Amino acid sequence: MIIDREYALVDTTARLNTDLRDFEREINRAASVTFGNDLTDVFVYQFSFIIRVRTDSEKIKHGLLVNLGKNIARQVSSLCASAMRVYPNEKHKPSRQLFHCIN
Repeated sequence: MIIDREYALVDTTARLNTDLRDFEREINRAASVTFGNDLTDVFVYQFSFIIRVRTDSEKIKHGLLVNLGKNIARQVSSLCASAMRVYPNEKHKPSRQLFHCIN
């Protein structure tokens, strides 16, 4: 089964001021490292990107999606500085989020 998932930056201001096509190489590299041979395609648009992944189940494993975000964040620190959302947490370290699924 092939699954498509579309992702956009969480921060709306950053989404409007950032062209993800400028980071196409890094997004492609991060997706390739994360999904390996299961990755069938990546489409990068101005405001979002779509990953197409081959999987045996009806969902892409959450851990893989988290790793995709981490891999992108490692490669584009400038994007993280302007677009990362931080959610405070009293009992743990703050949560950080760069992208969210829009489909």
